[in-house]
Amino acid sequence: MFYLFNFLVLATFAWAVVRDDDREWKTYQKGFRRLEIERVTDALSKAKTDGEKESLTLQLKAAKRSGTAIKQAMAPALNRYDRCVTCHQGFDPLTNPTLVNGYKEHPYKAPEVAAHKQHNLVKFACTSCHMGQGLATTVEAAHGEVAHWEEPMLTGPYIQATCVRCHANFMTLAGAERARHGRELVKKLGCVGCHSFNGVGGEISVDLGDIADKPTSRIDWSHTGDGPPDAHGVSALPHHKRSIKNWIELHFTKDTLTLVPGDPEGHQCAPGQKCEPVPPSGMPPFYKELSKEDAADITTYLMGQTDNKVPSNYFVYAAPEPEPKFASGVKHGEHVFQKYGCAGCHGEGGKQGRRNFNAKANEQTKMEEGVEPTLVKVIGGYSRDELREKIQKGVPASAVAKFNEHGPVPPLYMPKWGEKIKGEELEHLLDFLFSIAEKQEAW
Repeated sequence: MFYLFNFLVLATFAWAVVRDDDREWKTYQKGFRRLEIERVTDALSKAKTDGEKESLTLQLKAAKRSGTAIKQAMAPALNRYDRCVTCHQGFDPLTNPTLVNGYKEHPYKAPEVAAHKQHNLVKFACTSCHMGQGLATTVEAAHGEVAHWEEPMLTGPYIQATCVRCHANFMTLAGAERARHGRELVKKLGCVGCHSFNGVGGEISVDLGDIADKPTSRIDWSHTGDGPPDAHGVSALPHHKRSIKNWIELHFTKDTLTLVPGDPEGHQCAPGQKCEPVPPSGMPPFYKELSKEDAADITTYLMGQTDNKVPSNYFVYAAPEPEPKFASGVKHGEHVFQKYGCAGCHGEGGKQGRRNFNAKANEQTKMEEGVEPTLVKVIGGYSRDELREKIQKGVPASAVAKFNEHGPVPPLYMPKWGEKIKGEELEHLLDFLFSIAEKQEAW
């Protein structure tokens, strides 16, 4: 038994050595070293001057001499300790000082990107911009595509979300065009009519000023999948895709009545217990209006809304935006209409009221067809004083007529705007609203 167990221990050590030599990152480092040796050897064969030959000979010796090792970039000020360059050696300034090479495939390639030179690896590390799990050394884990990791790597346009986090001037920043378009869409759609951004905006739904920080454990993923629901009515994204980025984007690519269905029939009430039915999300079906690119741009902008502030010496400040000037009171009123997110419920330019579940409407046939008022059709029925009072006092949720009296309270209502819209803004908003009103026929 003594000999047997000694041989087993020896076999275990041998297996450990073989297993450790088969790490993913070691394979990539060996591949990069092979490519570098081939590149420098080829360049050396074509060199014409003694200076070129001497320089390339030194590079060849360095490439052959390079071993395999975990490499790490540290940015303590940002609490980032990243091992990305263990595989992506083309972006390691010690291995490739130019941060550029001609290789075509990841993780070997290092295309010329201005942001990489502007954001020094020693100061910023990698995951401060790209996200992902910096300490991991396998592809899947490092990219954050694993269950329970809250910050998977951002790719494509979504990486511009980190521009929003650090650059107050991202609206004029080269390379942040998709994030800029996302912010413009948020303003155009009137999101601030229902949502606030750090306390500024509507009060109907959640504050989006830190939406990128929302823990995925607080999200009901039951209706996020594309496949048919199972016996329990669940069709959810797989665990490795349950990220806040995907949750935000689903609100613009999927009907929110399905995504956040609530409990309009009161099925979740305990037997014998009386409780209020829960309406589904009141968010309009933007998926009908937006392209996939639009949805990605809005998601990119919202992923930049975080309460995790970077140190002041990393943050790029911007001068306040100048107050716009308007040719007339009507034009100013149109700006006020957009500024306070009126389009969120009444549609762009007040031309089409948005859906409001279980709200009573004329010629109503189904609960989900209830809509907010289409302003161009109803404004003509108000006097100026009546409309001013309506805006100032609002319409509470309890006053919104139900289509189904036993159903939930409609999720959308008109808040009191008296403390936010007043003075010249209010009067010019009235000018704009009456300017879009359809002419009333005389009897």
